[in-house]
Amino acid sequence: MAGQAAARSGGRKDELLGELAAIAVAERSAPVSLRQFAIKAGVSEPTLRHYFADRQGVVTAIIGFFAEGARDWLKRSAEPAGSVEEAVRGYASLALEGADTDTFAQAHAFALVESIHDPVVARAYLDLIVEPSLTAIEHRLAPALDPDGEFPDRVRHGAISLYAPILIAVVHQRLLRGAEARPLDMGAFFNDLSELFAHGLKLGS
Repeated sequence: MAGQAAARSGGRKDELLGELAAIAVAERSAPVSLRQFAIKAGVSEPTLRHYFADRQGVVTAIIGFFAEGARDWLKRSAEPAGSVEEAVRGYASLALEGADTDTFAQAHAFALVESIHDPVVARAYLDLIVEPSLTAIEHRLAPALDPDGEFPDRVRHGAISLYAPILIAVVHQRLLRGAEARPLDMGAFFNDLSELFAHGLKLGS
């Protein structure tokens, strides 16, 4: 009986978490109070406190929800390639897939806004989304960029150098309304980024 009750409680928590994540995306980065989360989710504040303790718990749980939703994407991102060009082009293709969804941009926006004000949330964002993304790129680049494992820092630098412009392009276009001020052909951008990145690594080798 206790096990069944725990399972029901976990199922309700997961269901509620999905609703809260949808609210976070719909609000487009605007801060949402615990009371507002409760109202929009159709539950009481005590219910949210029961499952998540406080607003910080809600926010970190939402970030974890976004991370869980990206698990398959990260797995594909980490697939190694035989050459730097192949690794970069493959990742750029996956990044374009993610950039075409509002959830990708809004998940980062939500986590960034919340992280500015709360170091605990910032660490959750780092541990659950940013670091796994960088680690996936490292796994993809390492066989071609550092096959003998002698220069891990170079692989790390390559991962950051590839991840950063993709993230800022998405932020520019979708969050800062750059698509209105200076539209960017994301497909062309990712193609050029692949060529420039691979060419730069060749020059540095």
